[in-house]
Amino acid sequence: MTCTVPDISIIVPMLNEAGQLAELLASLASQSGVKIEVFLSDGGSEDGSQNIAAALAADCAFPVRLIGAEAGRGRQMNAGAALATAELLLFLHADSRFEDRDALLKAVACFRSISTGGQPFAARFGLRFRRGRGERSLAYFYYEAKARLPRRDCIRGDQGFLLNRTAFQEAGGFDQSLPYLEDLRLVAATPAWLQWMLLPATVSTSARRFEQEGLLERQTLNAIIVNNFQAGWDEFFQSLPGLYRHHAHDSSGKLLLYPVLDGINTLLKQAPAEWRRSFWRSTGQHVAGNAWQLLYWLDVRHAFRAGRASAAVQPRWLDFYQRRLEPFFRSRSSAFIAQAVVRLWLRWMLFRGTRQTA
Repeated sequence: MTCTVPDISIIVPMLNEAGQLAELLASLASQSGVKIEVFLSDGGSEDGSQNIAAALAADCAFPVRLIGAEAGRGRQMNAGAALATAELLLFLHADSRFEDRDALLKAVACFRSISTGGQPFAARFGLRFRRGRGERSLAYFYYEAKARLPRRDCIRGDQGFLLNRTAFQEAGGFDQSLPYLEDLRLVAATPAWLQWMLLPATVSTSARRFEQEGLLERQTLNAIIVNNFQAGWDEFFQSLPGLYRHHAHDSSGKLLLYPVLDGINTLLKQAPAEWRRSFWRSTGQHVAGNAWQLLYWLDVRHAFRAGRASAAVQPRWLDFYQRRLEPFFRSRSSAFIAQAVVRLWLRWMLFRGTRQTA
């Protein structure tokens, strides 16, 4: 009996995803013209996910294997990749769904059209948020459009990561040192010359967490996490899990920034003066270097008001920034101004938080 090698090995990290598994596997089952295998890498679920996955796997027309791994997306996805048999590895989130029945077929076709001699290949899908509310949202539209930009700092794991084994191995797999940012660190670990292709298909992801916690609050926290990672602030990441689990949400699940910011302020006061100066310099450079997003927001708003799709945003203001303004925002003076603005913002947020909790 011969075993057919799948076109794609799909690795999904899961932790208490009982409510997502049926729709996930149904979405994958709807894909036509492509052979797949699926690895559900469980990090210790306590909601019955493992039993549900086993029952659903028995009814799938493609191989579905449930494996156990130490908790942490990086560890879980590495564990799945170690067992995968296909040349192409697709890393998906449990709440990912494909828009079209031929999404994976298009992905395989793109890989085969440019694959030569085992060279590294990396790609991701266009992104759409599935929202509980029906009205259009400029904010969500912005993040959908930004995910399509050919910028490494805009690529996130909820777009689905499609890599061949060469690219994955050269990157060293997912970094397991932190339970955060495994997607950004994988992108950064691939060769600088490697272009992450935008595939001609879309994957949707649930906006439930953003809607519950608050999109602005969640994205602000995400920006803080990225900034502090780039600054190499290990103490922050050691403290964040406790702050996030025990203090950063109200009774409705809304994300509260004040406990996190108060924790940051306390840690900064405890740090040596020279380290604080280095941290604020790094923060200023990071924030000033992201000024392009303000210009791109104008492009996205114009497309949104015109009723265009996120794929049809014309980056006129972004192009203007890159031609004329980028040298200034990369300068030391711009970084100094950005640092001052962030410090004032932190003081204001702490003042507001103190008043609200008084």
